Amino acid sequence: MSEIVKIEDLIRKLQKSPDATERAQAAQALGHIGDQTAIDALVLALADSNYEVRRAAVKSLEQLRDQHLAEALIEDLSHEDPDVRRAIVEILSELRDREAVDALIAAVEDENIYVRKAAIEGLAAMGDWKAVDPLIDRLEDSDLYVRQAAAKALGELGEMRAEEALTRRLKSESELIVRHEIKVALARLAGGD
Repeated sequence: MSEIVKIEDLIRKLQKSPDATERAQAAQALGHIGDQTAIDALVLALADSNYEVRRAAVKSLEQLRDQHLAEALIEDLSHEDPDVRRAIVEILSELRDREAVDALIAAVEDENIYVRKAAIEGLAAMGDWKAVDPLIDRLEDSDLYVRQAAAKALGELGEMRAEEALTRRLKSESELIVRHEIKVALARLAGGD
């Protein structure tokens, strides 16, 4: 019973304390306790105005790894705050949970460029070829850093289907950093790593 009260007190501090240090300590303590009921509160803390609180929430969520964490995070990927969505994408990427691949593929279509870029990087790290076609689509993204991340990810995945799309994009790409990344990806695909 006292454990439940302690968790409730920590969640209350995390959500309502005006002191950022106290909120960060509460987030950290929730991770150490390891109770899954803290996941929702920690996800909300990903939008805290204080960096230390957000960082503590991320670390605590990583400590709460179990079969339900990816599931809970995937449900929160529709959160209104793009910083929360980006943090969720980054945690899902670190978890390397195959259950998260489809959610990350959906996140490459997010309205926020930082969420899209994080999702692309996560898919590359997970190495799932299912991501190749959505990543090819991101070669046409309006943001040059998203296009750059997509080219890099396609090179890292090593799927030859990407070669034609990368070659085609190279011909129309005007941004030097994207062109460079496409050339690196094509070299990797050709075995020149």
